[in-house]
Amino acid sequence: MLENQKCILVYGLEKEELKQLELTNNKIIVITTEMVDMKIKDLISGLKFETVDKALPQEKVLIFNNFEDKELQEYIKIVRAIVKESILAVVTPTSSEWTFSYLIEHLIEEREWYKKQKGRV
Repeated sequence: MLENQKCILVYGLEKEELKQLELTNNKIIVITTEMVDMKIKDLISGLKFETVDKALPQEKVLIFNNFEDKELQEYIKIVRAIVKESILAVVTPTSSEWTFSYLIEHLIEEREWYKKQKGRV
């Protein structure tokens, strides 16, 4: 988590979903396909390096940085009401060093693993 940079990185949201999230007055950083090979920490710090477009799965992703636990719990309820079937995550010291595309791949793999485990119960 990068200190003092409270924000939400978003990818794959529809315009209406984005508009509703902006009403919450949180800083929203929209990630475009040209930015997916940048590191999370660089995206949070406001850097924009356009890289070669990389094909990513059509997913809706929201990554929270520097939210307090209670605040995060409340905001997740709001997000779930606005954005259906999305992947939610929190920036960690490890993930801040990853590229956005690598993080998405990792989150998708993790989701699929949990789905398989749920089926085994």
